[in-house]
Amino acid sequence: MLKTIRSLGATLADLWRSSALIQGIMALTGFGTICYLEIVSREPSQVLAGLVGSMIGFYFGTKISQKE
Repeated sequence: MLKTIRSLGATLADLWRSSALIQGIMALTGFGTICYLEIVSREPSQVLAGLVGSMIGFYFGTKISQKE
């Protein structure tokens, strides 16, 4: 059990160092914001939509390039 926790901690530390964790949190937060605005019937600004689209595209683009 303790070995599993240490392994998880090491994995999270590696993700933090590579900033993948931060990128994922930012992409999900932006996507959640857009979804919330749509649910409450408020149109997100074009700037916000463009910014979130760029963040999500960058996040998934780096995932594809890391696999190659």
